[in-house]
Amino acid sequence: MSARELYFISGSPPCWSVMLALAVKGLRYTRRRLSNSAGDQKTPAYRKINPRGHVPVLVDDDTVVTETLAVLSYIDASHPDPPLFGRTPMETARVWQTISECDGHFRGPVGDISRPLFRNKVAEFEDQIAGAATKVHDELVVLNERLSASEWLAGTEVSAADLIVFPVLMQLTRAASQENAAALDLAITPLDAHYPMLAAWQTRMWALPGFETAYPPHWKP
Repeated sequence: MSARELYFISGSPPCWSVMLALAVKGLRYTRRRLSNSAGDQKTPAYRKINPRGHVPVLVDDDTVVTETLAVLSYIDASHPDPPLFGRTPMETARVWQTISECDGHFRGPVGDISRPLFRNKVAEFEDQIAGAATKVHDELVVLNERLSASEWLAGTEVSAADLIVFPVLMQLTRAASQENAAALDLAITPLDAHYPMLAAWQTRMWALPGFETAYPPHWKP
């Protein structure tokens, strides 16, 4: 049995994507939680594991894998069933298309909204939030329409596309639910009132086996 460890920061969407992948595959691992505020990523000890000081990092015996998509690919290649990157060429293309769209058009604007809300700096970044909200809604419309034709984002079963998009969406909805977001009228939450197909997909994600093991520890009541 491998000595598998995951270095992560609670609530980090890239880390959450990897934790969901490990849950989907039914793989056990030791959690190595780092504190961003304490600067754990910058310590000499951690830099020996990942010189860039980033998370997530998967350590599997003597193998160290960094960068989210590389980690997902490693997990999928090591444990092929169920596949994370599609069973057919078309499914594989859809997985990568969805991931590329998320990273190119969704993740950045979500950060532009969530960071000021989480840091209670809405007044200073109100224009940024408004601009980002327009881009976010454009992407939410696309995702909602896609899920009207399929239960999952890239095929007939959960894939890396779902595992990448879901944490970003959760970051967005958590931020939009903050008390200081009320005056902004972001029209994102409650999700089922604005994007019902996305809300139904969110419920399916919550029902994945092992989901609770991947849920950010500091988000739990």
